[in-house]
Amino acid sequence: MIRITLVRHGRTAWNVDPGQLPAPGTPTGRRFRGIVDLPLAPQGIEQARTTARRLADWMPAAIYSSPLQRALRTARLLAKPHGQDVQVLPGLSSMDYGAWAGRLASEVAREWPAVVQQWRRDPFGVQIPGGESTAALRDRAVDAVRQILDRHAAEASAPGQRTDVVVVTHQVVTRTLICTLAGLPDEAYWRVHQDLCNLSQLDYEPESGKESGSFSLRSLNDTCHLDPSLPGKHSNGVRIILVRHGQTAWNLGSGPERFRGRTDLPLDGTGQAQALALARRLRSEPIDAVYSSPLQRAQQTVAPLAAHLRLPVVLDERLQDINYGAFQGLDRQEATAAFPRQYQAWLTTPGQVRLPRGESLDDVRRRLVDLLDELANQYRGRTVLLAGHQVVNKVLACTLLGLDLDRIWHVGQDTAAINVFQQVNGTWHILRLNDTCYGPTG
Repeated sequence: MIRITLVRHGRTAWNVDPGQLPAPGTPTGRRFRGIVDLPLAPQGIEQARTTARRLADWMPAAIYSSPLQRALRTARLLAKPHGQDVQVLPGLSSMDYGAWAGRLASEVAREWPAVVQQWRRDPFGVQIPGGESTAALRDRAVDAVRQILDRHAAEASAPGQRTDVVVVTHQVVTRTLICTLAGLPDEAYWRVHQDLCNLSQLDYEPESGKESGSFSLRSLNDTCHLDPSLPGKHSNGVRIILVRHGQTAWNLGSGPERFRGRTDLPLDGTGQAQALALARRLRSEPIDAVYSSPLQRAQQTVAPLAAHLRLPVVLDERLQDINYGAFQGLDRQEATAAFPRQYQAWLTTPGQVRLPRGESLDDVRRRLVDLLDELANQYRGRTVLLAGHQVVNKVLACTLLGLDLDRIWHVGQDTAAINVFQQVNGTWHILRLNDTCYGPTG
């Protein structure tokens, strides 16, 4: 397996402060940077150094970069603790914005209103005047990733072996690669957030007998090394902080993993430590309500935080774990022996399976969408924390990302993970996915 950590470069003089969530293409003080070769600002250098400290204990096999100096300087600062040379790939360069390069977004919106509107609707289908299309950028960026995979193919082929590589590039490139490699719909391009010096991870698994393998979106837009607070506080829509419960005796890492579902397991010692770490991480967040699955492992995960915030925990059946039916309590080997056909289908096409005497993923999706619609109406402009389970959280993430439920195993969701989604003008944005950079999980 090859884990690709995508890193957006640090701040330049043309980057605006994060925090606001304008609609895609809304006129702001932002300039189109693209292939204009800007250096890092002093703050960007410090961001890169802080990111290098976050990655100092990693052992990447290689660090790759765009040739533009803001990315290359970031990459060299990341490589310094490892004594590595940065490998430059031209295909990782930013977009050629042509006539838009260096112009304010407000100016571009006034001068090319029809093109900008079409670009908002179809980000991969528009040719930038005098520049390139996002589709052309996609072709060269994906080709650069294929070069990386080819260089590390031998290392990745060993059973149980993981090879880490770091790729430093630009917002337009990281967004494009995430959408393309993770199989997101084109319209998700505007909804996937990529902050400066964030870490987003894609796992590539070679598949025996096939020319190419499969990608999974392990994490998205992790910036906790720069700022432990969560993104997205300024919007007219509800902000959802979704957490997965902490570790139990039936979770991987505490022994053989079993189908937990409705079995009402308590947190183990690691899970309790995760709950306390979660409370420390989120105690300064402006959280207005706390909802939890009725199962005790979810309640126990948010109890320390709710106590600190002096908020009641609202138990909601719609956050309940999937009903595994006859799979309940079985480990993988037992499920394979008892239900070979159904278990294989659960691994390969889970969105098409109704578990014996249990639920389907679509059943879970429908109850979660009902809950989201209710919260969006009740908590406009406010923040709600939800405590759920692996399958529940993966279904919700797939739904908001626009992924088919057959892709559920290709979305990361570790124990005690934090995810952030926000509704902006009726559209859901994905601000963070599978953040575990605190406490025992990170």
